[in-house]
Amino acid sequence: MFASVASVVAAACGDSTAKAITDLSHGMIGFETRYAEAQRQRRQAKESRQQQQGEFNDFALAAIEQKELVRKRLEEGYEFRFAREVAGRIRQPFKEFGLRSENNAVLKYFVTLVPRGGQARASEDKATLAVQTRSKVLTLDYPYIELNREFMTALRVDCDGVFSSPDACLFGLTEVVHDGRVPCLPHIIVGDLLDDGTFARPHLIWLLPQGHAVWRSDDNRCRMKPIRLFDAVARGIAAALIDLGADPAAPTMTGRMKCPTSPIWCTMTPNADFWPTLSEYADFVDTGISRAVLVRRAAAVQSKLGLTASNKMFDALRTEGQRLLAEWHFGADSRMRGGRTALADHLHEALTAFADASGLADERAANNARGKCRRDKARRAAVEVEYIAAKVADYLAAHFDATKLDRNGVNRGKLLDVVEGLETVKERQKAAGRYAGSAKGISTLKRLLDAFQQLQAAGETITQTAVAAASGISRRTVVARWSEVVRATEDNRKDCENSCIDKKVGATPAPPDTAKIHSRRIIATEASLNPNDSTVREVVKCEGEEHQTSCTTDVLLRHDVRKHQHEAGMRRHIGDVIERIARDNPDQPRLDAGAVLAMVERPALLDDDLAAILEMIEDMGQGQMAG
Repeated sequence: MFASVASVVAAACGDSTAKAITDLSHGMIGFETRYAEAQRQRRQAKESRQQQQGEFNDFALAAIEQKELVRKRLEEGYEFRFAREVAGRIRQPFKEFGLRSENNAVLKYFVTLVPRGGQARASEDKATLAVQTRSKVLTLDYPYIELNREFMTALRVDCDGVFSSPDACLFGLTEVVHDGRVPCLPHIIVGDLLDDGTFARPHLIWLLPQGHAVWRSDDNRCRMKPIRLFDAVARGIAAALIDLGADPAAPTMTGRMKCPTSPIWCTMTPNADFWPTLSEYADFVDTGISRAVLVRRAAAVQSKLGLTASNKMFDALRTEGQRLLAEWHFGADSRMRGGRTALADHLHEALTAFADASGLADERAANNARGKCRRDKARRAAVEVEYIAAKVADYLAAHFDATKLDRNGVNRGKLLDVVEGLETVKERQKAAGRYAGSAKGISTLKRLLDAFQQLQAAGETITQTAVAAASGISRRTVVARWSEVVRATEDNRKDCENSCIDKKVGATPAPPDTAKIHSRRIIATEASLNPNDSTVREVVKCEGEEHQTSCTTDVLLRHDVRKHQHEAGMRRHIGDVIERIARDNPDQPRLDAGAVLAMVERPALLDDDLAAILEMIEDMGQGQMAG
C-alpha cells in the first residue's frame, strides 16, 4: 500500500518527497512488526503451558469436576456413601433426593442469607469453618455453615436439651409462645435425630424480615445501638428458653449454626407467616439481663442443683477457670493455640479434674446421699458438677479476653441466689448489704478463733486485749463477739474426742462480786437516762477502766452465773436512780417508779431482763418528755 502511494507521489511531486514518504512507511512497518512479535510470544507461552500440563490446566479441570458434582447432586440427590464420623457422631450411609429448599419459602430465604460460592464458609464440625467449594449448592450440604457476617439476620439459640421426638420439642416451644415469653415460634428448628428417635441439641433460629438486617461493620457510619439491641434480644430469647435447655453462653453474632438445608440434620420450619422485627422481639423478651447472670441461672435450672448450691459451685469453678486461663496464656501453653471450641474442651477437662481434687463432687454427693440409693445419688452428683463445669468452660472460653487478665473484673451474678425474686433496687441493696455484713462477720469470727488458738498453742494468757492484738481487730469488736468466740471454742472442744481446749485464764474463776455487778448496772442505767451529767460520765469512765481488768472472767461466766441474786437491793438502787434523775431535772415530768419497779418483781433476772428494764426506763422518759 505504502509502496504504491510512494510511486504515485514520486511521479507527481518528485524524488525527494517520495523518499520521505518511503522512510515514514518503513517506520510504520516496524511498529507492526513489534506488535506482532509480542502476540507471537504470548501465543508460544500458552502453547508451552498446554504441552506441560496437558490439554487443560488445574483450574479448568476443577471447574469441570465441580460442574459434574453439581449436576449429580441435582439429578441423583445427596448420597452419604459410607459410615464415618460427622458432626460429633458416627453416621450410617443414606441417600436423600432433591433440595430441601426447593419447595420451602423459609429455607429459600435462608439460602439468600448465605454468601455466594467461594465466600461461604462451612465444615463438618463447628470448630473449623472454611471455604469448602465454590458452588453454593454443594456448600449448603455441609452440616455447619456461616451466614453473612456483615448483615446479621438470624437470631440463633443453642439448645442443649434432648427431646423424646421433634414433635416434643415443638410442643415445648409452643407452650413458651402461649405463655408470652417469645412472640412466635422459630422460623427454623434444626437438630440431630438419633437412631432411637430422640431429637438432640437443636438450634432454634428466628429470622428477621427482608430489609431489616442489622449492619455490622468497621465503617464509621455503622451504628452500634442496633448491634447491641440484636445481642440483647438474642440473650432475652435464651433467657425465655432456659427451661428447655437453652445455652446462654453460646455466641450470638457469629452467624455460625447447623445448616438447615444439610441432609445430615432433621429440619422443621414451623413458622412461615409471622416475621417480627427486632424492635418487636425486644417488646417481648428481657433485654436487660446480662450474660454472666444468665449463665448462672441456666446452670442452676438445667443442673437441677438449685440456685444457692449451683451459684456457690459456679463461683469456685469460675475462679479456678480464670486462674487456668491466665496461667496458660502467660505460659504460652499449647492449649491456647486452638479455637475457642478446643479451648472450652481443655478447660472442661481441667475444671472436672479440679472439682474431683477439691472435693466439690464429694461434697455434693454427701449432701445428696441418703439411704439405699447413696451410690446412685453420688453418681448423679458427679454428673451435676460436670455439667456446671461445662457451662463455666463454655462461658469463659467464649468470652476470653487476654487484655483483661491483669484487671480485677466484676464478678456479675455472684449474689444471684441472694437477690433472686427481689424487684426493686432498694430491696436488692438491702439484701446485698445483709449478705456482705454476714460474710464480714464470719470472716471476723474466723480471725478471732485463729488468734485464740494461736495464743492457746503458745501457752499465753488469753485475754480480750491479747486476742485483739493477735488478730488485728479492734478491742471493741472483740468484746462484742467474745461470747461467740468462747462458745465456738467450747463446741470445738466437745466435738473433738482426743483434744481439750485450755483457756489459760489463770486460776479457777471465783464467784462474781454481786455488789460490783449491781454497781456497774446502776451506773449504766444512770448514764443512759442522764447522759449530760459530768459526774456520771466520770464515774462511767473510772468504772470502765476498772472493768477492763476483770472483764475476761466475767464474760467467760456470763452464760453460767446468775448475776442478780438480791432483787431487793436492785429495786432500791433503781428507785434511787429515778429519784436522782427527778432531782437533777426539776423541769421535766417525773418518771413513774411503780411501773419501773414492776419489771423486777421476778426472781433471778438475767442480762437480757436488765437490758429490757433499761430500755423501758428510757422509753418512758422519752414518752413523758414528749407528752
